[in-house]
Amino acid sequence: MGKYGNSEIHDRYSDWHWRMVSKDDKYKRLYTADIDRLWIEYDFNTNAVVAVIDIKWAGSGDGMTATEKGIYEWLEKVGAIVLIVYIDKEFKNFEVCNLRGKRHMCNETEFADFLLGLRSRSK
Repeated sequence: MGKYGNSEIHDRYSDWHWRMVSKDDKYKRLYTADIDRLWIEYDFNTNAVVAVIDIKWAGSGDGMTATEKGIYEWLEKVGAIVLIVYIDKEFKNFEVCNLRGKRHMCNETEFADFLLGLRSRSK
């Protein structure tokens, strides 16, 4: 991951993603790649980027930097769905936020289902 070592939240998000894929056949359609600490949810069926996801620890006070805001706004202008997801230390609760401040709380299964639902938007 560039000049930075492994990050606990990114390692755990990757582990969570793999766990959900092995938990239920419907999640086998989930695919993600991390690019410089952003996660790119990708749909192989439509060859489309489904969403760009920035993950942060819940309650950390880790907000969006001016650089992140500018990049995320550009990504949205070119048609990407950009999400900031705040995750608790137990990886059980996920707060999904968009750039306009809309927030949605969900558990890990609801979050995986939410990611699957994004695929219908990319068709």
